[in-house]
Amino acid sequence: MEEQNGISRGTVSPIAMDFEKVLLKRWMVRSFNSTPVPDEKVWKILRNAIRAPSAGHLQPWDFVMVKDADTKRRLARAALNQSFIEEAPVVIVACANTRRSATRYGERGVRFYSLIDTAFASLIMLLTAVNEGLGASFVGAFHDEEVSKILGLPDQVRPAGIINIGYPNEKPARLDRIPLEKLVHHEKW
Repeated sequence: MEEQNGISRGTVSPIAMDFEKVLLKRWMVRSFNSTPVPDEKVWKILRNAIRAPSAGHLQPWDFVMVKDADTKRRLARAALNQSFIEEAPVVIVACANTRRSATRYGERGVRFYSLIDTAFASLIMLLTAVNEGLGASFVGAFHDEEVSKILGLPDQVRPAGIINIGYPNEKPARLDRIPLEKLVHHEKW
């Protein structure tokens, strides 16, 4: 298997799930047990995240990995007191480095592309967590300025989501989806 920039290229691991199974197993976990997540799984999640598409291949994401209990507690408070953030053994704050997108796309890069691209990377993290037998959730409800202060983010870096990763301490509740026929429009609305 060839490796380039720390990323393995080649055959898919024999333990990897079928993609549709990964999608069907993905749900937002809001209760975690205290079992530590092995570092190799966390780094695999991050390695996969940087494979996300980005406008102009500018890769406007940065990630802050948090394991410190006090920092997680402060992030939970900044995220409207969502206490499950504290429970997660690993919290990754996906950040949009707006300066990277601004270099080519100006204001649209700052306000749109950097956030969309970071959201793509975040989704890949959620799916990789499932594939690794972990649970994860994405939190977008938080006070940006407070999270930025807690993590010491530079002015051009904006928190886009708080991703909580660990072993689930709950069973998924299946929520109904809007039927596809009601969501697809042909040729025009």
